[in-house]
Amino acid sequence: MSEYILELKGVTKTFPGVKALDDVHFQLKSGEIHALMGENGAGKSTFIKIITGVHQPDEGEIYLNGQKVDINNPRDAQKLGIAAIYQHVTCYPDLSVTENIFMGHEKIKKGTNRLLWNEMHSEAQKLLDELGATFDPKTRMGELSVAQQQIVEIAKALSTNAKIIIMDEPTASLTKSESEELYRITEKLRNNGTSIIFISHRLEDMYRLANRVTVFRDSKYIGTWEVNEISNEELIVAMVGREITQMFPKKEAKIGEEILRVEKLGKIGFFKDISFTLHKGEILGLTGLVGSGRTEVCQAIFGITSPDEGKIIFEGKEVKIDHPLQAMNLGIGYLPEDRQKQGLVLEWSIEKNITLPALDKVSHKGWLDKEKEVEIAQALAKKVNVKAKSIYDLANSLSGGNQQKVVVAKLLTADLKVIIVDEPTKGVDVGAKSAILEIMSDLASQGYGIIMVSSEMPEVLGMSDRIIVMREGRITAQLSREEASQEIILEAAMTKKRSVNTA
Repeated sequence: MSEYILELKGVTKTFPGVKALDDVHFQLKSGEIHALMGENGAGKSTFIKIITGVHQPDEGEIYLNGQKVDINNPRDAQKLGIAAIYQHVTCYPDLSVTENIFMGHEKIKKGTNRLLWNEMHSEAQKLLDELGATFDPKTRMGELSVAQQQIVEIAKALSTNAKIIIMDEPTASLTKSESEELYRITEKLRNNGTSIIFISHRLEDMYRLANRVTVFRDSKYIGTWEVNEISNEELIVAMVGREITQMFPKKEAKIGEEILRVEKLGKIGFFKDISFTLHKGEILGLTGLVGSGRTEVCQAIFGITSPDEGKIIFEGKEVKIDHPLQAMNLGIGYLPEDRQKQGLVLEWSIEKNITLPALDKVSHKGWLDKEKEVEIAQALAKKVNVKAKSIYDLANSLSGGNQQKVVVAKLLTADLKVIIVDEPTKGVDVGAKSAILEIMSDLASQGYGIIMVSSEMPEVLGMSDRIIVMREGRITAQLSREEASQEIILEAAMTKKRSVNTA
């Protein structure tokens, strides 16, 4: 009997012009949580698709319990006890939880086409109870939170008797409490004998859950370590192939005159009495727990929504911003949290995405100047170091980090003075994170005023000149870089005590 429930030996997969996996090895033990880490573009997604039968390897072998197997399609993977749960849950939102759990393997009465609804509802309830879920299996899937939908996906995997579950960035869209609940469920699965491949960009996920960690880099296998035998620094070197000596590359920028001020800004049900200033060359960190109102304040400043009260003063003059175009014309840009839905046209090329906000600059009398469009796109893609074969590559072909760089490049086509960035490094790997933060630091040193919304404490502390903390729609603290600490920020984010410094 093999020591490993799953083993990949020398797996290679090539697509036209790209070697997605190059002689990759992987070993998963029974009842183990095994973290798989690597930068975007390291080959993790192709690895998942090989194991789940979406793609077949060009070279190499796959073994289950020591026996060589061929996984020719997803149905084969399901029969072999392999299931995958993705960051962006693929569900049927208008169907019930039960229907989603049993989709593709419904219980049908023998000799008929009649579905055994009572039996399926009963088994779905049992699976949900095992996972500690509190919602009813007859609930419509679209009514559930992302965290609850992931629990349904886990229940679906268990309903197919999956012995190997791949979790792809499952905590990326979850709050801290939701992540803790997922950790609890994952550990329970492991204790019941399920083997789990846990893919994440978050080091805390790995240290919290995994027994071992494997690293891929540039489509190649780099190594496997016991989690308690590798440091953060060693892991980062393994992932990016170099030391990132400064994870938060904050340059000392000259803080200039006030450029933006909000006074007693409020929107019923979202935030109230919001007052702060932003100066040229300054990175102003805006933090707090999910639901604290951070994003809503930024959307009101950018004109996505309208505040019910208060003032916005830009360059010394009170302004009324009812539409994002007005904000852009003033010189305010916004990088949204959800780059795929709100920041990019995924089916368009890098070139067209970058120049989309600047059609007036690349056209004349209604005619597009293709040469100028290419010139601007190439210059900005180079400026933010987008990694792609050419600017004609589609945005949906890029890694998460490079997609984020394209969104930043889009902002730079306009004549901006203030840039609002909402969770700028969410869902990107450690190398791309450092690169994006370096771009932000460079922009600040050029005199841009930057508002950075972030949930990551080290990022907030490492990049901000000043920090604003919000809780339940109100500011609970304004802190200088020198006086800020993790403990002070957490206290302000989690309690109603207010310690507002109006500097």
